[in-house]
Amino acid sequence: MLLALDVVVLVAVLAYSGGLLALGAIVAPTVFRSGMQGAADVMTTIFTRFDRVAIALCLAALIGEAASVTLRGGPMTRPRVARGALVVLFALGVAAQSGYLSPKIARMHAEGVQRNVGEAGAEFDRTHNWSSRVGKLTVSLAIAALVAVLLDRKANSSPSGDRSVDAAKTSQ
Repeated sequence: MLLALDVVVLVAVLAYSGGLLALGAIVAPTVFRSGMQGAADVMTTIFTRFDRVAIALCLAALIGEAASVTLRGGPMTRPRVARGALVVLFALGVAAQSGYLSPKIARMHAEGVQRNVGEAGAEFDRTHNWSSRVGKLTVSLAIAALVAVLLDRKANSSPSGDRSVDAAKTSQ
């Protein structure tokens, strides 16, 4: 059961990271460089949909991590605290991105604001830059959480390779 919960956390942070990296590094530059009419509308729609997926992935990671901590019981070791803190920070980043920055960008776009045109355009550019920074930070936190989960699993595995110890821990 603990392995399954760890897999939920790992899949959630990997899916988020992969999705955001693909959107930011491949999809958005390709769409905007295409010269396609309505490119900003297309990317607004894509990021709005991704935000919904991101929130679901964030919730899965939080629930998986909370259940894992609850079922493991015992003292809170440094690896457990680190991985829990990283998942929470990841979730805060997703919340800031999906709950505030992306909707603000979409709203400004819908109002016809253009980046770097007038004061509203300057605000649009600042918001977009913050969104990019928060996205990069959140991906970094997701990757750090992934490493922390793997290190915690390694630290709690049986050194002799005897899986009966892991099975006994899992059944508790």
